[in-house]
Amino acid sequence: TTPTIDQIASNGMRFDQARATAPWTLPSFATMFTGRYPTRHGAGAEGAVRNIAEDVPRPMAADIPTLAGTLRKSGYRTAAITSNPYLSLGPLRDFQDVTNKTVRADRIGVLARDWIVRESGRRQPWMLWVHFNDPHEPTMASDTRLRQLGFGDDILDHPERTALERWGTEEHNLGDPGISDEDAAERLRVKRALYDASILDADGEIGRILETLHRGGELRNTIVVVVSDHGEEFHDHAALGRVLAQDPRGVYGIGHGHTLFEEQLRVPLVIMGPGARPGVVIEESISLVDLMPTLLGYLQVPAPEGMDGVDRRDWIADDARVDLPFAAESIAYGPEIKAWFDGRLKLHTDDLGKPLGLFDVRSDRAELRNLVARVDSMVVAALRQQLLDWNDEALATAPARAAPGELTDEMREGLKSLGYVE
Repeated sequence: TTPTIDQIASNGMRFDQARATAPWTLPSFATMFTGRYPTRHGAGAEGAVRNIAEDVPRPMAADIPTLAGTLRKSGYRTAAITSNPYLSLGPLRDFQDVTNKTVRADRIGVLARDWIVRESGRRQPWMLWVHFNDPHEPTMASDTRLRQLGFGDDILDHPERTALERWGTEEHNLGDPGISDEDAAERLRVKRALYDASILDADGEIGRILETLHRGGELRNTIVVVVSDHGEEFHDHAALGRVLAQDPRGVYGIGHGHTLFEEQLRVPLVIMGPGARPGVVIEESISLVDLMPTLLGYLQVPAPEGMDGVDRRDWIADDARVDLPFAAESIAYGPEIKAWFDGRLKLHTDDLGKPLGLFDVRSDRAELRNLVARVDSMVVAALRQQLLDWNDEALATAPARAAPGELTDEMREGLKSLGYVE
């Protein structure tokens, strides 16, 4: 489903164990563009039981240096062509040219290519963020890509195709705790087909953007980064969700924003261009909190102070590199939870640090075997202490909170079209 991205990876570096710091769009992208964990950039949901379907998330804190702002100070022109209204609550800050519309990949691709052509005559470095929302709810797959992947009329003309772009109807929803295994399997088959084809739609547009760069003679001087802000759950932990019953929406096992399991945090990360090592696969774990400082390092632009992330160029160049420890947090639905990785073991805790689960993500990527009661208690205690130490430091240096977020009518309509709000 990703021939273009695969080609980028073959000519650049693929990070096999990259993970987001949060399982949903706003805090995850805010991390990528500030080099800070959610606690230290402030963007995200709030409350004892969080529910962004009802409560507007808090925006990113003021005066935090961003990637776009840092590059502008170094003479770069910056632009963002995106398709999610939540990005207006911080991640789009400091971009000079901004288009943020909930439109499909083909339209986003046209806007991106037009911008590149317009900028090609300038003698000024630039940064362009292109954001495709098609694999997100509603999963907007074209008939062309569905057929290209070999799907037939049973998918293209499925009576619930439109409904399954949003996980089903109210009466037959994949998140319904009472759905039968047979009904779930059939609907997941359709949903996965739509998901795969929507990824291929975005992949095709990425290819057209690269062609535009190549024709203009700019590709060889351009660092290309392909990354996702989060993953997606397709009933991976639906049974556990039904037992815990902590999602205030009353749906389980679908989408994102409600757990810190691997299906929501492990994401693609590919970097190609000047400084990247062609054909290299990095198998050790890394967090997207390191993306901004690392990119600034490749661009030879001084990094601002106060980032949690680290320039990982030396780590990438070291063939004896080891896994990097890091955290994840910032739930969108339900009580806050946190996770700590040491590279192999991953500890889930509640907001106060009470262990909820321990998983060996190397041998159990699906996180189905909870080891918290099976391993030496000292192992759990050590991981918990690392998480608490990190959390204490993050809280001690957290910025003043921004004023509560406000949504314009246009933003609210866009969020409604993406399934975030009713």
